[in-house]
Amino acid sequence: MMIVYQFLFVKAILFDLGHTLIDYYHDWKEPEMKAIRKTYRILSTNFGISDQEDEFCRHLGELLMEARETKLKRMIEVPLSDILNKCFHRYGCDGDDDLVDRALYAFYETLLENRRLIPGTKEMLDKVRAMGYVIGLVSDVAWGLPSEFPLRDMRFYGIDQYFDELIFSTDVGLRKPNPKIFKMALSNLNAKPDEAIFIGNSLQADIKGAKNVGMIAVLKESKFYQHDDSIVPDEKISGWDEIDRLLAKYARR
Repeated sequence: MMIVYQFLFVKAILFDLGHTLIDYYHDWKEPEMKAIRKTYRILSTNFGISDQEDEFCRHLGELLMEARETKLKRMIEVPLSDILNKCFHRYGCDGDDDLVDRALYAFYETLLENRRLIPGTKEMLDKVRAMGYVIGLVSDVAWGLPSEFPLRDMRFYGIDQYFDELIFSTDVGLRKPNPKIFKMALSNLNAKPDEAIFIGNSLQADIKGAKNVGMIAVLKESKFYQHDDSIVPDEKISGWDEIDRLLAKYARR
């Protein structure tokens, strides 16, 4: 018989996706350049553009860098489709939806080369669901890809079914640590900030963002996060085997 736990204080558990539930590349430079070169080959094959690969790669790389700076400074999302169209404009082929779709998939396909479900994730979500929590996800999407791609990953591993709310940066035009994206998720889950735990791997995006709206911020330690002594999580965990201890602590508040 399944035991259903009822805890009185925290009612919602929210997660980041990349490097928290599903692992991808830890160094983005090489896969990004691989995706850029794939995109050039698509352009070259379909539009007869030749002998411009280095210039194309430099131009698209610069546009991606500019977009990253905008995302960090303004905490907004810049869709990859917009970046690609801006790049393609130089070659007279912007506005070609089929070309953009193929280029988007080239970026996503690169992620698939090093994608894996973090061990224990499904078992952890099963446990959290059995405890009676509502479960949410707030995720910035790599390169500003459409949300259909991380959703494919979640469905591939069978974890989409556990979530009551999914918010992706490209659907709402915001990126963490923008407080609006956290407040949106809380509102949709009908939870107050102090009734919610956010678990993520990034101090700058996840922990800072969650703490700034009053959530309990838990750092899921991984190889992929930048140390920042100015941002202190409420809790740290290194694996999903610590979820019982974590939730029991906040059940007793």
